[in-house]
Amino acid sequence: PEALEKWPVSLMEKLLPRHMQIVYDINWRFLQQVRAKYGDDWERISRMSIIEDGPQGEKSVRMAYLAVVASHTVNGVAAIHSDIIKNTVFKDFAGLFPDKFQNKTNG
Repeated sequence: PEALEKWPVSLMEKLLPRHMQIVYDINWRFLQQVRAKYGDDWERISRMSIIEDGPQGEKSVRMAYLAVVASHTVNGVAAIHSDIIKNTVFKDFAGLFPDKFQNKTNG
């Protein structure tokens, strides 16, 4: 999980203001889906939000979360990798979108 990229909201708002507006909109719509399924489980909502509130008040965009939410499917590079992302890294997302996580290899 430490390899999952996060970009500071302040940087994105400065360099890509329109993109950041779109990210906020995607996040808002996504969190409405989360609330529709899980209710007011604020811990889960915070855990799954594309926008992370840091401990010092700084906010970051969780780029992998944005990719998962915006993608049609998520594919692991091998069966073991697919299992890892479904059962650990993106467990909450796999619970919300079970058909989104797949395993297809070229071999």
